[in-house]
Amino acid sequence: MIATDEPIHVHEYVLQSGSPLNSASTRRHFPGALIRVGDGYGAVHPWPEFGDDPIEVQLEMLAAGQLTPQTDLAMQCAIEDGAARRAGVSLFADLPVPVSHYSWSFAQDTAPQMDRVLSEGWPAIKAKGFPHWGETLRFVESCANVSAGSELMLRVDFNGCLTRADFERFIEFMALKAYRRLDVIEDPFPYDAESWKACQDRWGVALALDKGWQSATDGFDAVVVKPARRDWRIVAEKFPDAPLILTSAMDHPLGQTFAAYQAALAWRDLGGSRISLCGLCTQHLFQPDAFSDRLITTGGQFAPDTSGGGLGFGDLLEGLPWRRMN
Repeated sequence: MIATDEPIHVHEYVLQSGSPLNSASTRRHFPGALIRVGDGYGAVHPWPEFGDDPIEVQLEMLAAGQLTPQTDLAMQCAIEDGAARRAGVSLFADLPVPVSHYSWSFAQDTAPQMDRVLSEGWPAIKAKGFPHWGETLRFVESCANVSAGSELMLRVDFNGCLTRADFERFIEFMALKAYRRLDVIEDPFPYDAESWKACQDRWGVALALDKGWQSATDGFDAVVVKPARRDWRIVAEKFPDAPLILTSAMDHPLGQTFAAYQAALAWRDLGGSRISLCGLCTQHLFQPDAFSDRLITTGGQFAPDTSGGGLGFGDLLEGLPWRRMN
């Protein structure tokens, strides 16, 4: 049950992308909701492809006083955000945000994106991987060619869409100049400790685990954490020696900002050696709006909006139409 006497208000939204955002989904429309609890705000952005309840179910449960993992974290966010707004301070005060990779958009032209990545000095590109691994192979090799002479690294997230055999072919047939640029590959195929460890040993590639972390034991080099979906502290305690890659959930800019805030806390509390290059700069994957226009991400540096204190966007949030839930 929800531990608050404050009324809960909600504003529903739909984000639109120019292309599918990962191999698990073909959608281009992404419904979610902002919540307001007293003076504070949070974002609920489910991914049913990954087992979340759809947004309408999440809101029905929230109105009935029942929490899901996403609404629980959104409520926690709203309470903390509200306290900061009442104090008139930004949650980012004296709290630097760790650097992020560039999340590649296959809906945008290649040349302007690569020009931006190289001119601004982004440390890495992260791209979604395709079930037809040859497409991804051509992409990473093209990136390696275009960025020759730079220190740009490459990350790929397959969301577990390959088989082990296909993943090994992907690595085996990769040109050496692209192989040397690989930073980490996320969820190449469904997690299995023995198989992942064998791929690490045979191919010398770093693997990052997102799906299946609860029962994971071995065979990975880093763990991906989306603060809008789970508490990074739980993951850090379970894997005390593994670097964490904190990313947005590809959600509303308010939820993206919450992820950046949590990444900053993790950097402060765990130290830079435990926090790998993050993935917090994702607003450009969607059609721009007044919220995304407030975020500045240059060369991997996330600069939050600070208007109104808390997580920012004060005037924009106050101007939205809200309906009371309870």
